[in-house]
Amino acid sequence: MEGGGMRGWYTAGVLSVFTNNKITFPVVYGISAGSINALSYISGQSTEESIRVLIKYTDDKRVLSTENFDKTGSAFGFDFMFGEMFHKITPFDYKKFFESPVRMEAGTTDMETGKAKFFGKEDMDDSFTVIRASCSLPMISNIVHFKGYNLMDGGYSQPIPIERSIEEGNGRNIIVLTREASYRKSMKPEIDSPTLHKNYGEYPAFIKDVLHRPQVYNNELKLCADLEKAGRAIAIRPSQPIKIGRCENNPEILWKIYQLGIRDCTALLPKIYAFLKA
Repeated sequence: MEGGGMRGWYTAGVLSVFTNNKITFPVVYGISAGSINALSYISGQSTEESIRVLIKYTDDKRVLSTENFDKTGSAFGFDFMFGEMFHKITPFDYKKFFESPVRMEAGTTDMETGKAKFFGKEDMDDSFTVIRASCSLPMISNIVHFKGYNLMDGGYSQPIPIERSIEEGNGRNIIVLTREASYRKSMKPEIDSPTLHKNYGEYPAFIKDVLHRPQVYNNELKLCADLEKAGRAIAIRPSQPIKIGRCENNPEILWKIYQLGIRDCTALLPKIYAFLKA
């Protein structure tokens, strides 16, 4: 499951369909927002009821705001999300998550090497530092220090974790994307070189990741398409463009994106069942 910021609500819709139809997999790989979605899916909480509550909080300043950035250096309120939200507002089922036989890996970027670094359940606790790292975008989030690594958003080293899955020996994959089939990234980097060198000059490999991300992302999209053509994957992707920014926080817009994920995945269910039985 790729990330994509608030486009991740599309993935939440897909996972609600999987949950409602009791479709499970031996292992789930998530990048950035995809890693957050993986938590709820494995704990059995990717339900419409839970999502409806969570979406109501997307315009809460404790979730995402300049105030958070001014106070903590991160626009995202990870302490609130993995604290009050996970413990009180929509209590996360830690027991079910950690006892589930479904393996999970969250992808991050090792800033020293520029390579993807994946972490499993054994690396997680109730603060979910690994997930925070997977979602920490440059310029609006702090570098996450964990187990001797300096980490940031996994989308800069492996935007779609399909290579990791293949590397682990999985010959057939269900891939959840948050861009429509025709989408390709512009070759213009989202952060310019001078800004990157000013803020991350001690991490040249990470700077290279950010500058080359459009090409890497487009190459991974091609890999997904090639796997589909070969009958080795099904890619679930938006049937129409999701025209929002990473930090969109309008609950009504996000609910529509969630519903799009439900519709698209539901339409593909016969194909998915046939693929899983083959």
